[in-house]
Amino acid sequence: MRVLTCILMLLFGGLVILVEPVSRDDIESYIRAPFALGAALYENGVYSLLNSGGADAGYVFESKPLAPLSGFSGAPINMLIVLDLEGRFLDVQLIEHNEPIFVLWLGEPLSTNSSSNTGAFRSRIPSLSEPRTAMQQAGRHWSIWTGLQKRRQVVRIVHESVMGAALTVAREKMQGLATAPPAFPDPDYQEELNWQDLIDQGIATCKVYTNAQVDALFDGTLWEDDDPEPQYSPDDPYLDLWVVDVGPKAIARAALTTDSYEEVQRFMEISDNDELILVIETVRHGPVSEDFVRNTTPDWISAEQSGLPVALRDADLLVELADNMPDGVAMILRTDRRLGFEPSREWVLKVLAVREHGMFQPETGSVTLDVAHISPERFFDRPEQIVPAPPWLEALRNRQLDLVFLGVFLAALLAV
Repeated sequence: MRVLTCILMLLFGGLVILVEPVSRDDIESYIRAPFALGAALYENGVYSLLNSGGADAGYVFESKPLAPLSGFSGAPINMLIVLDLEGRFLDVQLIEHNEPIFVLWLGEPLSTNSSSNTGAFRSRIPSLSEPRTAMQQAGRHWSIWTGLQKRRQVVRIVHESVMGAALTVAREKMQGLATAPPAFPDPDYQEELNWQDLIDQGIATCKVYTNAQVDALFDGTLWEDDDPEPQYSPDDPYLDLWVVDVGPKAIARAALTTDSYEEVQRFMEISDNDELILVIETVRHGPVSEDFVRNTTPDWISAEQSGLPVALRDADLLVELADNMPDGVAMILRTDRRLGFEPSREWVLKVLAVREHGMFQPETGSVTLDVAHISPERFFDRPEQIVPAPPWLEALRNRQLDLVFLGVFLAALLAV
């Protein structure tokens, strides 16, 4: 099983390396007046955007080369993204997708040939400088656009691809707006810990919701009487969830058996941009539904940081917990730090509590249970960020020799 997992990850890694941007002519066909496509800025398909006067107005790029997140088909969904110089989205258009949900099951509303569908994204995606409010507006619009529950996972992948690619460009080109590179587990940091240490130091987070608390969240809805448990045992736990970031070696060694720890390290050698999150659920809710498929996005669990969604996916690793760990269902999720996830800052795991009303074709309703988590800074390091010099300093450096001669001349003139 481990060998097969490694082979699949290597093959996936090879597919990512082979991702190539589309041609300049194809990109140019998506640019709308009064803008025009400018010069190429990088080899990965990032271009400058020119206004009607020929001045720089922003950036044009694809999502696939910068954030190649796989959809249900196994291939990335490719979007064309146009940002202005301040990080606002001017345009987002669909270039290519192979999603079977849209192609086979539900018609083809997600289409490169339909202006109404590309228009569903245009000017409705959040500004990088105002993420929370704009994200809520975009989320409401996309919920209407998707229409059916099965489409939402694809829309989430589209959103994560757009935001991941935009953050990559922002870090390179937008000084003052771009975020710093995310922290990563320090491979040289050593500390002897056990499970009790993780609890005492707040490294492991536990959140409990009782039957009565969840029942109160459904008050006034169609589903308020669809769970009998709160009537008979209101104080019993509905959700008892543990969250641990096992990216740092010291934490993983304290939470996992030796075999699981070594498997996690092999996984991280191949997927070195992924942060691994261990979740353990010990009571009636469970981390995922019975219909969950391994190595896909969990259907009951999502995450958010600073108002933006965090892409979570099952790591498809066999989990064996260390001694004295909680007895429950455990799984390891992964998220890509390149898409903006910062493991050393607080983030929120969101768990859906789902109820059904009716016997024939029941209506499904849900509420969200929040579990906030943060890992201590000491376990992480971050790449050195090269801050570009201001233009006036670059000008002085370029004329350094001239300034030396000028200084000598002025000194001689002063002496005379």
